[in-house]
Amino acid sequence: MTSTAETQPIDIESGWSVHVIQFVVLLAVLCATQWATLINLIEIWYLTTTYNHGFIVVPVSLYLVWRRRAELAETVPSNAFSALLLLLFFSIFALIGDLSGVNLARHIGFVGAIMCLVPLCFGWALTRRFIFPVLFLGFMVPVGDFMIAPLQILTADVSVWMIQMTGVPVYREGLMIELSSGLWEVAEACAGVRFLIANIFVATVFAYMSYDKAWKWAVFGILAVVIPIGANCIRAYGIMMLAHVTDNALAVGVDHLVYGWVFFSFVMLLMLWIGSKFADRAIEDPVYKGEGDTGVQKRGGLGLATAGALMISGGPAFAAISKPVPTAMPAALIQPMIPEGWHIVSWDGDAPDRWLPRFESADRAEIERLSNGTDTLDMVITYYTHQREGAEALHWANRFDDDEIWVRAALGNTILETGETGLPGVARRDGLTNFRQTGEAQGTVFSSRLVTSWVWVGGVLTSDPLTAKLAGLKARLSGGEAGAAVIAFSVQYDDPEGEDNARRTIERFLTGMKPVAPALALATAGDS
Repeated sequence: MTSTAETQPIDIESGWSVHVIQFVVLLAVLCATQWATLINLIEIWYLTTTYNHGFIVVPVSLYLVWRRRAELAETVPSNAFSALLLLLFFSIFALIGDLSGVNLARHIGFVGAIMCLVPLCFGWALTRRFIFPVLFLGFMVPVGDFMIAPLQILTADVSVWMIQMTGVPVYREGLMIELSSGLWEVAEACAGVRFLIANIFVATVFAYMSYDKAWKWAVFGILAVVIPIGANCIRAYGIMMLAHVTDNALAVGVDHLVYGWVFFSFVMLLMLWIGSKFADRAIEDPVYKGEGDTGVQKRGGLGLATAGALMISGGPAFAAISKPVPTAMPAALIQPMIPEGWHIVSWDGDAPDRWLPRFESADRAEIERLSNGTDTLDMVITYYTHQREGAEALHWANRFDDDEIWVRAALGNTILETGETGLPGVARRDGLTNFRQTGEAQGTVFSSRLVTSWVWVGGVLTSDPLTAKLAGLKARLSGGEAGAAVIAFSVQYDDPEGEDNARRTIERFLTGMKPVAPALALATAGDS
């Protein structure tokens, strides 16, 4: 396929000006009514390096259209009224995200609505011709954080295996890897998610500009995922070994970040070079669909613009008038829940291994150390009078680790006997690691901490994020309990076999506790 030799001017009489005005007006209404979502997207792109590419998605999409601008002159603009249904769907999706506090749903609803404006304002014929630049806008949605924890574990598994195959003694404690030359942590930044998403972004554009055959798209897409994951494991291994053999003269401090990105850049360029050997056309040759469309033009005018504006603004308007009513602040959270035989003991918040979970947006947070004379555990409750932007029981900034004293080494679920508390038997499990380098023969001394937690949202106790979000949505729509809380128990132990004892300590505490949900609701009602 070849491009046209000369760009043809767009005929103003064809009605392009009307359709462009429709698009601009509806886009402005969308941005104005979902301004908070747009600002949230921009903040994530700016503050999170993983999603910095969000700023160039629209320019790249426009460039891909501009490369084929000759086809615009051959396409008759129209209005696809059926796109109103899709616009309604994404508007409802964004509303659900707004009411439930699920930012991903808000982002998908917003970006999906932008995509819907293309067929709505210019017709399906043009959308089919430029379907890739339209769908490419999906890269505006910041998604991928869910891969961080699994990729951290995979990177640790593979790099430790490679070190063992090299014959170098290595000790692993969660995400901490110790060689005789030093201690390493497979931190979140080392998971390789940034490079993975960047690689997928670049590979997608490259495949569109180079391939026509579906099987080539599929193969290159698989490589765009597998290669960066494998490369990140090799990078972690290489950096640790380079520091080890040079007695920490190289690949430490900032060096390992620089070496890492140099390595990643080489891998990406190598992948693109190999991919170019199987290209169906030169990368500078734009896709060209042939003859233009000769269908009958359908124009909705003011009526279509009005219908689109109503669908766009209806959801935000409903969300604005259904704001939750804050509940009263409980006088005490932990004290009423302490079972018989347990009591509060002194807790040194300045101890070297102090544990201070991060729930900075909570309206109230309590942490106490409790003992029955034999067992000791820490109990945490954070309370929200109502959930709102940035202050939610389930929020990305809420952490049981602090990345300074306690580092998260594992994340998953665990089964517990919860007695009459009403807490589900399945709890979220955070495994934390604390280390202290002694400078003596014993080297690094590790301690661990088991954290089990649940959330209370809309009167429902659960450890499942989806169940919690749905409970919050139901409460918001029905005018139910607006308060929310996180309840967690933690026990510290000093050897790997101690986790079972830590779990049993938590179970013994829960056996004597009264039901949790009524206690939270009663505390709220009693202070009203």
